[in-house]
Amino acid sequence: MGVGASVLSCCRGEFEESDNTGNEYQPLLGDRERQAVAALVKLFENDTRISFYDGEPLRALTVLARSDVHHLQLSAATAFSEISEYDVRAVPQEALAPVLYLLQSAYADVQQGAASALGNLASVSANKRLIVEMGGLELLVRQMLSPNTEAQINSVGCITNLAADEENKLAIARSGALIPLVRLGRSRDLRVQRNATGALLNMTHQAELREKLVAAGAVAVLVDLLHAKDEDTLYYAITALSNIAVDSDGRDALWSAQAKLVTELLHIMQVHKIKVQAQVALTLRNLASDARFQCAIVQNDGLDALLPLLQS
Repeated sequence: MGVGASVLSCCRGEFEESDNTGNEYQPLLGDRERQAVAALVKLFENDTRISFYDGEPLRALTVLARSDVHHLQLSAATAFSEISEYDVRAVPQEALAPVLYLLQSAYADVQQGAASALGNLASVSANKRLIVEMGGLELLVRQMLSPNTEAQINSVGCITNLAADEENKLAIARSGALIPLVRLGRSRDLRVQRNATGALLNMTHQAELREKLVAAGAVAVLVDLLHAKDEDTLYYAITALSNIAVDSDGRDALWSAQAKLVTELLHIMQVHKIKVQAQVALTLRNLASDARFQCAIVQNDGLDALLPLLQS
């Protein structure tokens, strides 16, 4: 289904009055809502290559987004989600405002569409900071706390993108996102787990935030993720542990899990691809800055595991 059909499918024929058979009335559209639907129909009939981030299309979608009618909200959320998959660029505040409004909808399917759109737009540097400035973080944290798996996938994926911006990292930590991210790292859904681990990795690039992650219980979760079957999740976990191991305080926290950590890293080195092996070697190097880990690596035959890499 194209974007035009997706936008209008929920609008046409859904809100007409019932006949006299005793069926209940569907919600009736207000004048502004009817005008917005009519404007979108006309726009799609004349040109399917429309920019929805400004002008009349954005005004019409904003009306739908702010409607009290579920189907109209869903139409707007679906449109923003699908459009942002192929038209990804810096957008003005006016274009983000209806998406953030939809994220507060009472309807789960509307929230999911809005979170998906926000995640797509958050891949653009200029949008990352604007989303945070407009209060998007608090809304995304609420979505992370939802029991709905799709809401968790989309919200964590968006926060992962936002956390790629250095200025956003501290704001994310202050928003209360770290504990939910750590918890979702244990999710049974592989997509949620992968996104959460990616977000945790992005947050390990600053020393201050590494301390906050350790305090939030991230070490135990990341060590457990060394058993992850998903290659990306495994790589993110290893890399995050490597970053934590840069600091002496981080190595102290990792020492509490050293028996499991060292043996699992050495096992991974022998059975995974070169990209993962290289990251394990880097993690072991950072851990070996501590004399305790030097002994643990040698005692677990780590030198024998590292030698083939030197010869490769």
